[in-house]
Amino acid sequence: MKCMAVLRALLAVCAVLSLGGCWRVYESSVSSSSDGRATMRDMDNAIDSTTLQQAQVALSNQTWLYQNPSGRDVHYSTSDGRDFLWRAEAQQIAVGEWRVEIGINHPKGNEVAKICLRYPSEARHPTGGGGPGSQWHCRPAGLVLFFVKERRAGDVLGLANRTQVPYVRVAFDGATISQLQSRIGR
Repeated sequence: MKCMAVLRALLAVCAVLSLGGCWRVYESSVSSSSDGRATMRDMDNAIDSTTLQQAQVALSNQTWLYQNPSGRDVHYSTSDGRDFLWRAEAQQIAVGEWRVEIGINHPKGNEVAKICLRYPSEARHPTGGGGPGSQWHCRPAGLVLFFVKERRAGDVLGLANRTQVPYVRVAFDGATISQLQSRIGR
């Protein structure tokens, strides 16, 4: 029974991500409390309440584990705006940039803090932006932080000093930052 609730919540999140900003899925007349409605409300609240300062502090000089329905990414974001991304199943660290800004939250039309990432040397945006890596891909900061499952101060995995990934990970390896540290001997 609990597995079904988790599966329904995961499907709701997948639906949200595939709709590209249509965050009001939980208002469906067929929704019930076990199908992710509470999760959707929590995401909406996070989107509406996260400030620029909170987003800046959450990423600045942090190693962070981002988990969404398609897998787990590990980032190290420096305090000066650089981002080093260890994607599941990738061979190399993607080197990019990050920033926070105020932008419009569609479809509500209100202003929210956004986290933006770009990876100029990547032909395709590695975080699922759909466009070239050189373009900024911005998402509401509250939504990004909602999917950050763990953070550690500093570059605890040494991503800024690597070009190759420590090892090739699978999308849902389930490893925590501590487990990744122990696997690569840091």
